[in-house]
Amino acid sequence: MLTNFFSKSKPITVLLIIALFLCYYFMAFLSGKIASINLWVLPLFLLMFSIAGFINSKNALTFDNSYAFLFLVFFIGMFPETLKINSTFYSNLTLLLFLRKVYSIQSSKNLFKKLFDGGLWLGITFLIEPFSIQFGILLYISIYLHQRFTYQTILIPLIGFFAPTFLYFTYCLWYDKLQDFELLFDWFTHYDLSLYNQFSYLLPIYFVCVFIMLSVFFKTPKALAIKNSFRKNWILLLLNFAIAFLLLILVKDRNGSEILYLFFPSALIIANGLELFERKWFIDVVPFSFIVCAFIVNFV
Repeated sequence: MLTNFFSKSKPITVLLIIALFLCYYFMAFLSGKIASINLWVLPLFLLMFSIAGFINSKNALTFDNSYAFLFLVFFIGMFPETLKINSTFYSNLTLLLFLRKVYSIQSSKNLFKKLFDGGLWLGITFLIEPFSIQFGILLYISIYLHQRFTYQTILIPLIGFFAPTFLYFTYCLWYDKLQDFELLFDWFTHYDLSLYNQFSYLLPIYFVCVFIMLSVFFKTPKALAIKNSFRKNWILLLLNFAIAFLLLILVKDRNGSEILYLFFPSALIIANGLELFERKWFIDVVPFSFIVCAFIVNFV
């Protein structure tokens, strides 16, 4: 039943997933995971979903279905701390706008503009979360896979990156706040991951990791066997996940919302893995298991 319903992206499917998101939001409120109702949550998360969906559909990162969108919402239900509208949310939002440019490099149309915009959005993300600078690696790997290195393709992203950084520097200089600018380059961090030892984190983390590993194990040989654009995008997607995971470890302010960085690549990886299974009963069981896991996390 669920196989047929989510196999295509339809308006009724999107509305149902949005309704599920609202259910998770109120569930998090009732269980005390979030302190109060924020009316900005729905429009801001819809914006995030729209950007993620655009990246997916425009670059054919999955088949034409709603599984990636569905798993994004499942992850939010399993990690309700990510519902907070804070600096992590905004840095993830600008990071998605950066990733939109990274994956679109497969097309040579307006290439230099994409490279500048990619650097620009990474620069803005860097101002919010300095450790996000490591995503610059992903941009240059995308250039290597889809285009070729020239002095333009190397320098243009750097110019885009330094544009917002320089503006922030001039602002700090004018208002005598250079110490705030210097803090962007204070990359000393601590590796205290004890927060994730709680049951409410351990259960969904292990649960999601199982599906990610299965998806990578089964999808990678098939993706790499054919030399096409998806093969390169699959490599980018795996690297995207790896860099996001490293960012999760490095962030200084650890409150649970930083797991949001992993949602986009994880949802696409699992959606690709789910498409490989031909038995419909298995595809029906997987969403139900995610729903049950989210309920346990919120109320047990």
